[in-house]
Amino acid sequence: MNHYDDSVYRELQQILHDIRQKTLPDLHALALDILPSDAYPSQFFDSLDDTHRTISLRALLLVYFASKCTIIPRQYQLETTNALEDGRDILVDSGTGSGKTLCMIIPNLMHPHTTSITISPLKRLQILQVSELQKWGINAISINEDTRSYGILLTSAQFAKKIARIHIDEIHFLCTAGLPHYGLPAFRPAWGSLNELRLRLPKGTPLQAYSGTLPPHIKSAVIEHLNFNPSTFLSLKLSTNRPNIIYTTHRIVGSLSDFRNLDFLVSCPFTRIIKTVVYHDDTQQCADAALANEQRLPLELRNTGIIRHYHGGMSKTYLQQVFDDFSNSSGTCKILHTTEGASTGLHVDDIVAVVDYGVTQKKLTALQRAGRGGRRGQMAVYLCMAEPWAYSASLDAVDPNSTDPDRPIAGKLTKHSRKPARTGLAMIKYVRSSVCLRELIRQYLGDQSREALDISYQWCCDLDHPNAPDHKFDKRSFFPGRFIYEDKDGRIYAGDVDEADREHLNPTKTRKRKANRLPNRRVIDRGGLQSRLRAWVLLAHSSNPLRAVRPATYILDSKAIKALSTVHPDRLTSVSQVVAALDETEEWGVEWGGKVFEVTSAYDAELRSAVDVAGAGKATKGNRVRGRKETDGDDEWEPVSKRTRNELPLAEVSTNVRRSTRLAAK
Repeated sequence: MNHYDDSVYRELQQILHDIRQKTLPDLHALALDILPSDAYPSQFFDSLDDTHRTISLRALLLVYFASKCTIIPRQYQLETTNALEDGRDILVDSGTGSGKTLCMIIPNLMHPHTTSITISPLKRLQILQVSELQKWGINAISINEDTRSYGILLTSAQFAKKIARIHIDEIHFLCTAGLPHYGLPAFRPAWGSLNELRLRLPKGTPLQAYSGTLPPHIKSAVIEHLNFNPSTFLSLKLSTNRPNIIYTTHRIVGSLSDFRNLDFLVSCPFTRIIKTVVYHDDTQQCADAALANEQRLPLELRNTGIIRHYHGGMSKTYLQQVFDDFSNSSGTCKILHTTEGASTGLHVDDIVAVVDYGVTQKKLTALQRAGRGGRRGQMAVYLCMAEPWAYSASLDAVDPNSTDPDRPIAGKLTKHSRKPARTGLAMIKYVRSSVCLRELIRQYLGDQSREALDISYQWCCDLDHPNAPDHKFDKRSFFPGRFIYEDKDGRIYAGDVDEADREHLNPTKTRKRKANRLPNRRVIDRGGLQSRLRAWVLLAHSSNPLRAVRPATYILDSKAIKALSTVHPDRLTSVSQVVAALDETEEWGVEWGGKVFEVTSAYDAELRSAVDVAGAGKATKGNRVRGRKETDGDDEWEPVSKRTRNELPLAEVSTNVRRSTRLAAK
């Protein structure tokens, strides 16, 4: 597959073929003739011998022409090409968005009739890499459990002989997912077996590994695990600092379920919206937060796809639609709520804000997510929002002898350990820090380069800089809405203490049960209503013209169905009562309230009818259901199982329904 017209493609292939045949003098003359004067790295070329100068010039010209004269390789990309040509292993430690993908592309341009294998941790990343290679005219396919027929090739010795090189992207996954940690088994054991892959390949097959986040403890583990020869392998360390990213933190008020914490993304009244990706811990929270954000939009902007959510539990078709829309700078989607699956491989050029809604367990994960922003070099903000426990959790159990900055604050873990126990020391120190956040990142990554603390704009992070007060960033002036804060007495405000127009927010209402309040619906009657509601939701969603942009949970999620099934029938006699019982909005009531009321009222009507028919029926002790059976003219009672009872029509289980004292009084 190629992205050129046939005639243009054939002409380009002839140019690339000629470059592969040219000698050093011809390559040098061509480079001086076509390249801008400031783009020719003469000092670097002068330091090379003729062999490596030829390789570097050839790679530079191939990239320049294949990219339609828009891209010139950086020096480190040419260095990796020379090392591969020498058959050396390579480890590239370079920040996100620094051009590591081009290191995979150049060898295929140099040797178009050879085969490379690129190993990536996520299907989404595989899809993006295949697409990128195809744009350069390189044939590529992705192999995973969805393409098992191709997987057989990897076990073929004949196919293995054709592999010229191995590329491993996001090599930090080898440690974070492929190896056991602190009592927990490996999350993806296959990544811990990468060293075995080399045994299947011809001796001397070079391996090139990359990551944008390689702190010293992970780098050492990678070198040891992959059996890199310390005397021959090439290790390239570039500054991992992203000078255009501004780092900020914010303390969450209450719990993550209080989505007022995300009000800063959408202002009321509405003014503007910025391209943002918001990361969540789980899929339900992701969907609920997106819905809460959307409810803050003006009515005419709701259900237009401006705010969407994206996670692995959705269909591939829908995921592709959402991703394509968000990736397109002119697309509708501007705020994307997502989960861990998009922390790597989300290559969207115009993201200007990345939000972690809840502190991440590892600092490495936070840096990967932060790197999704500002990929064109524009100013971007990374905001880490931390739960209240992150500021008060004890650090007494932290292993003082470990060199792993991400070691969990609880020490050893079990499969039942909750998030506060699993969270690493580096993230706790990060959210509690009173010193520059960029400095903490530099220390974590072991970045000793001169550029480690450079900034592209006036601001660095949202903490005080005593020697440069102008470097402190005010996140409130960047986001369109307002952040919420809690004072020492538990009062919640939109706006901080130094904002003259800060607004006191009423606390989340908690409804106290009144003494004369009706009891809840009987437990035995709830299952039938829940089944009715679930069936109706699926039917309503399948016929909804907006089903592509709104999940079924937008209508009613599992929590709402369960909550509604507990409400006594006498408190569900109108649409307004249904809306109030679910604490839903007026707009939801107009669209769905009447239909939900029809389902509940029909169910309760059948239930009452069944009670009337069986008014004289008897039930056994414990309220067990009995069915009726005729045998030889004599009546007998036969027990009916609970499962059968749920499957019977309501009229047939009437003997299981007993009048409440209130109904009996009537």
